[in-house]
Amino acid sequence: MQVEELEEVGRHIQRERARAGLNQRDLAEHAGLSQPTLHRIEQGARAALSVTELDRIARALDVPVRYLLQGNPVADRVRVAPRTAREATQEDLDEARRMVVDLLALDDRLTESATPHRTSTPQRDSGRSAPVTDAEGQGRTAAAALRTRLGLGIAPLVDLPELLETATHLDAGAVSIPSTVSGISAQDPARGVAVALVNICDVPERQRFSYAHELGHVVLDDGVAVDHLRGGRSPQEIRCDAFARHFLAPLEGVRQEWQRTATTCAPTADDGSVDPLRRLAQVARHYRVSLSVARIQCAKLGIGLPSECQNALPTNREAAWRFGWGPEYEAEVKAAQQISPPRRILERAVQAYAAGSIGLKPLARLLCMDVQDAEAQLEGAGIRPPAAPEARRIDARSMAAARRRLQNRADEEPPQA
Repeated sequence: MQVEELEEVGRHIQRERARAGLNQRDLAEHAGLSQPTLHRIEQGARAALSVTELDRIARALDVPVRYLLQGNPVADRVRVAPRTAREATQEDLDEARRMVVDLLALDDRLTESATPHRTSTPQRDSGRSAPVTDAEGQGRTAAAALRTRLGLGIAPLVDLPELLETATHLDAGAVSIPSTVSGISAQDPARGVAVALVNICDVPERQRFSYAHELGHVVLDDGVAVDHLRGGRSPQEIRCDAFARHFLAPLEGVRQEWQRTATTCAPTADDGSVDPLRRLAQVARHYRVSLSVARIQCAKLGIGLPSECQNALPTNREAAWRFGWGPEYEAEVKAAQQISPPRRILERAVQAYAAGSIGLKPLARLLCMDVQDAEAQLEGAGIRPPAAPEARRIDARSMAAARRRLQNRADEEPPQA
C-alpha cells in the first residue's frame, strides 16, 4: 500500500474503533497487537500492513475487512435528521447519529447474509415534497390518509412500534440517546430502509408522540431533508406535530369519546354534570396522548373548555392518580423506560448470531448492553452461536479483495536494493 492508502485505512480503523466505543488499548488487546503498533497503524505511520493484521483488527471490531479498507458505505450514504432541543451539544448529536448509523450498518450486513429481509420501503403520502403552505391541514390530511390505508378507523393505537414496522415498514425503537435528542430518523437511500429511534423516558405519551412525529417525517418524505433543528420550529416540524396529533387522536374519535364521557364518567356537580377536566383526562387516556394534545384536538372541534382546562393542566401522571388509573399508568411508565430495539432488525441479528454470521459485539450494541450481559440473556434463552474453529471464518470476499490489493501494490513496487 502507498502512504496515502495506509493513512486512509488508519482513519477507517479509528472511526470503527470509535463506533465500537473502544480506546486504543482495548482494541490492541483484543486484536493481539501492542498499543504502539495500533497507534502507528491508525496514524498511517507503518511501512506496511499485513492481511493478518487487518483481519485481527476486523475481528476485534466485529466488522468486515472491507470497512477498514474502503470505509463504511452506509455511514457515507445514510441521511440523518435528529430532533433536538436548543441546548443540544455537538457531542449529543454525534452520539445519536452514531447509534442510528450503526443500526443501519448492521442491517446492511445482515442483508448480505442468508437471513430473510424486507425490501419494501415505508409508504409515503402522495403529496410528499410539497411546500408547507398549511401545516395543520397537510398534517391532518396525511394522518387521515394513512389511517384509511391501514384500516385503522378512529380506534386508539395500542402497540405503536409494532404498527409502524408491520404496516408502514418503518423500523422503530426506543433507545438511550442524549436527553436533548427526542428522536432521530434516518434513511439508507441505496436500500430504501428507514429507521426512527426515540428516547426512553418516564413520560409514555411523549414517547408515543415522538414515534408518530418521526413517522410523519417519513410519510411526508421530509424527515431526511431537515437536520440539526434548533431554536424555532420549522414548517416541517409543525406539520409533523399536526400529523402526530391527528394520527394518534383523530378528531372524529375525540368527538365521540368526549360525548361518551358525558354519561360514563361519574357526575361531580349538583346539576349532574361531569367535571370537564375529568372528561378531558378520559379522552387523553383513551388515545394515550397528553392532556395538552387532547385539549388542542377538542379546540379544533369547537368544544368549549373552562379556564381550569385552558391554563396549567396537570400532568398525565397526576391525572391518572386523581381519576383512578394510576397503577396502570405507572406500568406504562416502566415500559417507556425499557430499551426496545427495532424488532425486525433485532430478530435478524439474533438469527445471524445463532448461525455464527455475526459476533456478539454488534448484537450487544443493538441491545444497549455490555457484552457479558447480552451473552447471559441470550444463553438464558438457549441461543448460542455454533462452535467455532480456532480462527474465525474470514469474510472470503473481503479477504480476497484485501489480498489482491496488497499483491497488486507489491507487484507495482520495484524490489528493494
